Amino acid sequence: MSKALKKFWSMTRNQSTNSGEIIIYGDISDMSWWGDEITPKQFSEDLTALGDVSEIQVRINSNGGDVFAGMAIHSMLRRHSATVTVMVDGLAASIASIIAMSGDKVIMPKGTMMMIHNPWSSVWGGDAATFRETADLLDKIRDSLVDVYHAKSGLDVEEIKSLMDSETWLSADEAVSKGFADEVEGAIPVVANAASRMAFFNGISFDMSPYRNAPVLPEKPSSPEVPAAPKNEGAKKPMTLEELKNQHPELYATAVADGVGQERSRMQALDGLVRPGAEVIINKARYETGASAAETALEILATDKRTRAKHLTDLRNDVADSGLEEVAPATPTTKPSVAEEEFAAVDAMAKHMNKIRGGK
Repeated sequence: MSKALKKFWSMTRNQSTNSGEIIIYGDISDMSWWGDEITPKQFSEDLTALGDVSEIQVRINSNGGDVFAGMAIHSMLRRHSATVTVMVDGLAASIASIIAMSGDKVIMPKGTMMMIHNPWSSVWGGDAATFRETADLLDKIRDSLVDVYHAKSGLDVEEIKSLMDSETWLSADEAVSKGFADEVEGAIPVVANAASRMAFFNGISFDMSPYRNAPVLPEKPSSPEVPAAPKNEGAKKPMTLEELKNQHPELYATAVADGVGQERSRMQALDGLVRPGAEVIINKARYETGASAAETALEILATDKRTRAKHLTDLRNDVADSGLEEVAPATPTTKPSVAEEEFAAVDAMAKHMNKIRGGK
């Protein structure tokens, strides 16, 4: 059974204005689009379902995610006949900034940010050729991203590459000056602050630990300030959660939204760690311990290390049990060539590995 698609977008249509709205919050894609035809097909179908709208507003608050997902969304929006207006609601970082470039008009309120950098990739093992192929692929991806940024901003290609090399974070004013955005909206500034390596943009939390040049933001208050209860002659009593909800509904809603946002971001970050062999650890973090993605990643690495050490020990024991170390080499009548020696060594290793796997 295939994995159920977890959408990272929502779309609505306003019949009276013949317009559509697309909201993209959080991580871009909960699964890789590499070789996956389901997710882009679903996004395309949802976009088509909006109908023949004349305007589309795209609202973004995301620190990025899957590069192929972002490129596909950008292409779909650019091909659409509607006028596309992008509103950065908090953060448009990494591949989310590429989606922002799809806008005929890009608006960034005061307090929002945009970040561009070179594409990343993780290689879980492989030889030198594999790493070279990955590097070549990343270079091609970077060229595609540069083309998108250049088409929107008109900046020199080499300047764009330099900005990407430096992992550049741009304020709303800076994004407009570089041509990545068209307008700064100052009527309602967006609140951005930080706590440890987490950043909060417009109430949505993002893990900043992967970034080397993450911006310095005002420190986030450890807890919302609760207005003091009216003075009375009796002893002071802490306000209960129900009292907070009834007496200060806006403050209560803000606190709940903040908590929901943090938990959503934690779960999305854990989704990014999913790989064969790590399911038990990740599910424990999801539903039992409440561990962060960083803590879970360390546990996965430690488990991998122990597994590799056990495999090496088992391999050494198998060699010892096989008696190969006790077999005396035969005295050849003629000295074999270097090529024959290499072939014999490889053949012996292959036979031994087949024995370990249960072959003949």
